[in-house]
Amino acid sequence: MALPHQRPDGSAMSTADISRRARLIEDVGFDGIWYGDTIGRGPRPRPDVLMCLAVAGAATQHIELGTAILQVPLRNPVDLAQRLLTLHGLTGGRFSAGLGAGSTRADFDAVGADYERRFQHFSEALITIRGLFRGEQVGAANLQPWPNTLGGPPILIGSWHSGRWVRRAAQEFDGWIASGLTSFNAIAEGLQRYRDAGGKRAVVGRVSVDLRAPSTTLKDDEPFHLRCGLQEAGERLQRLVDLGYDDTLLTALNHTEDDITHEDLVALRGLVKST
Repeated sequence: MALPHQRPDGSAMSTADISRRARLIEDVGFDGIWYGDTIGRGPRPRPDVLMCLAVAGAATQHIELGTAILQVPLRNPVDLAQRLLTLHGLTGGRFSAGLGAGSTRADFDAVGADYERRFQHFSEALITIRGLFRGEQVGAANLQPWPNTLGGPPILIGSWHSGRWVRRAAQEFDGWIASGLTSFNAIAEGLQRYRDAGGKRAVVGRVSVDLRAPSTTLKDDEPFHLRCGLQEAGERLQRLVDLGYDDTLLTALNHTEDDITHEDLVALRGLVKST
């Protein structure tokens, strides 16, 4: 389940707000709290992903914390490795790093990064990050990891359903995060490709939820979502379970607590338990 980005009135979430929501998500019984990453898209606040997860980690005991998806080419890889390794240590190993190359030019324009070379920069950055996680000297950098953080957090690769990054996620990393913005057909095709390559953990990322939206027929070639009634949401989640996905990451459309209430969280968790 995602954390809200803002209060219903549009003001900033305080550490107390984030802590309360994180404890609620854990108490309801969800397995993880995951946060998305944008910088240049749309007219809404953009809190720092890792800072918010650090607060959530301090407020919870056992729930997994993750990024879905942190856009690596927007950042210096040494600085990013330090932040990921620190969060890994602060959370007692509960953090999983969902990393990707990014897909929206606006985010790259916002920081002056090279959009056209994002995949090359992503691949190079992963070499640097993993070397630093292992305690190696990379150029002039050595992060000297704490013994209990050596190796760093699990890395899950976020990518579209086709192409070599699905295969690399299966063969070189700890999991794959499919885009929940694509169609059911694409989600199914990507999972088959990932399993054929030997992949283990498979996650559907950032599926939007609105249980007060009217239920309509969702075609297999339309963008997948849970903007529908509770029964229909359960049926759609069951289809992902039947495909063989291990986790589905849910998020509210407008990223406030009012979009997914306490009652909604309980109802959604009940659906997951029944699938």
